[in-house]
Amino acid sequence: MLSRRNFATGIAALSATMIGSVALAADKPPVKVAVSVPLSGFQAPNGTMYRMGITMAAESVNAQGGINGSPIELVIDDDQALADQAVLLFRRHVAAGAVAQLGPISGTTWESVSPLANSMKMPAINFTALKPGISKRPYALRLHPPDDSMVPEGVAEFLKKYPNVKKIVVAGDLKEASGASGVAEFQKAAKARGLDLVDTVGFDTRTTDFSPTAIKIRGLAPDAIFLSAFPPNTLALLKELDTQGIQVPVIVNALIWPGNFPQTVGAGAKLVHTIGFDSNEPAPDIKGHDDFVARYAKLAAQAPGLLQPPNVANTSLAYDSMMLLAGILKEKMIDGTTEADKARTAIMESLASLKTFHGLNTIAIKDSGDGYIRSHLLEVDIPNKAWKYSLPKSER
Repeated sequence: MLSRRNFATGIAALSATMIGSVALAADKPPVKVAVSVPLSGFQAPNGTMYRMGITMAAESVNAQGGINGSPIELVIDDDQALADQAVLLFRRHVAAGAVAQLGPISGTTWESVSPLANSMKMPAINFTALKPGISKRPYALRLHPPDDSMVPEGVAEFLKKYPNVKKIVVAGDLKEASGASGVAEFQKAAKARGLDLVDTVGFDTRTTDFSPTAIKIRGLAPDAIFLSAFPPNTLALLKELDTQGIQVPVIVNALIWPGNFPQTVGAGAKLVHTIGFDSNEPAPDIKGHDDFVARYAKLAAQAPGLLQPPNVANTSLAYDSMMLLAGILKEKMIDGTTEADKARTAIMESLASLKTFHGLNTIAIKDSGDGYIRSHLLEVDIPNKAWKYSLPKSER
């Protein structure tokens, strides 16, 4: 398997496996699939996770003969979680002859690439972004549920766990697309649940001193805090809240679900929750889940930048995105000899008509071009440094 950038240092074993897999599907030229993820910067752990999930899926496809006799060739690039870089890479991937792109991953980058996918007529599949209303069919499809479905479900379970919560503060990163959208959705959820929203406290991604934020929250004396922010900001705020003796439960949207958060959180770990639809816990009722987790854990142990034990989070959805695309390519009889424009149109038509997908996740596709997966409240399993479901299965 080829990659435009060389990230093989920490996953040499995986690369060796992939070379063998490609050899089984080398009768025709490869089908190029582009991947745009952050492999540097503060979101690098997330990008590394998703890269591995996509690579695992491509490996499985190639080991079974590839796409109609052609191997999948991944063209993987680092968008640094920057909108301008994500746009530049998307244009480059179109010019390179990729039939589709997986990613980018954040709300800021996805809302920049989504309209471009339609104007340049190249399919793009997102598997992580949270900001509602930024997917643009027919060429841009998001498999991941946005905050407008995840937040209400997470808040509902949070209030089951903490039924005495009545007075809340909403806080968050108001300068980043997913952070600001999460704040708005928490505000809506609080209103829908009849909670007393006493104030909204904002900050931005570059904030390092959270003492003023914590002081303001302490003065408001909430029963709970609803927070929308990336892990560095969340960790810093939790530490400051702990320093100032603010011991109330906190629910954060899915921005802290992937990456290294459960392995790094210290202060506030007993009180912090997030929202998601998968964990490292066994799930024998989901076909292939436990095997995927075992494979992922083995590879993650060799990946630079990923703390141990590995956090599975929504990596399974990155895997599903590649498997969905592979299924479409096979069904449409696309291979490495198919003209790129013809392949892209066929993929777009399949994505436009897609209603459900059954993989490691069961995904319903809304008319908005967003996926729906039932979400749940998660908390940190402190001894195991991993996420776990916060409520028993019977109460979810």
